[in-house]
Amino acid sequence: MTSRPAPEPRHRVAEPSGDIVRVTTEWCPVCKAFTRLTGHTVLLTPAGVTRVGRWSWCETCDMEEAPSRV
Repeated sequence: MTSRPAPEPRHRVAEPSGDIVRVTTEWCPVCKAFTRLTGHTVLLTPAGVTRVGRWSWCETCDMEEAPSRV
């Protein structure tokens, strides 16, 4: 009896998803307003979810980095 060859591992592309992200507003110490958005950066792997960092963006201070609005 011959055994089957092992299946090749599938490669998946990581895509950001807003479904699992909780974005909160915080106080921005630079412009002194509640205009800062903060959230956790997570990595989804077959082993589970890992928190890899934290991001923040202020709509007043970081406006140059904002995507253009149509």
